[in-house]
Amino acid sequence: MANGMKQVILVRNDLKMKKSQVASLVAKASTEFFLVNDESERGDELSVKLTPEETDWINSGSIRVVLGVNSEDSLRTLALRAEMAGLQCYPVQGKIFEDSNEDGTSETLCVAIGPDVSSKIDQITGNLKLL
Repeated sequence: MANGMKQVILVRNDLKMKKSQVASLVAKASTEFFLVNDESERGDELSVKLTPEETDWINSGSIRVVLGVNSEDSLRTLALRAEMAGLQCYPVQGKIFEDSNEDGTSETLCVAIGPDVSSKIDQITGNLKLL
């Protein structure tokens, strides 16, 4: 995958989320770039201008890799490094409810990096383990 295209989704391990919560967040993060780049003026359609990297990614199988990070600080640091390297990042904010009586606080739960060239993303995330 060194010269191919991929998208990496970073998910926080420290939150001890259920598998269904993780799956939902990963799906949202993976498709966020479509919504962020929507150029449609109508609410019932989506018009997205794709970058060449995004087009290549879609045409080459839309590879996604989900990796774990240990904290929100680590997540934010990696996202900042990715942005500084010219990669697009799409964070997903949300609330975690530890107890049914608590309101929870909004935090960054996961971040999608790319899609882009695999080797560029690997420079930021290559040392992380699969979730």
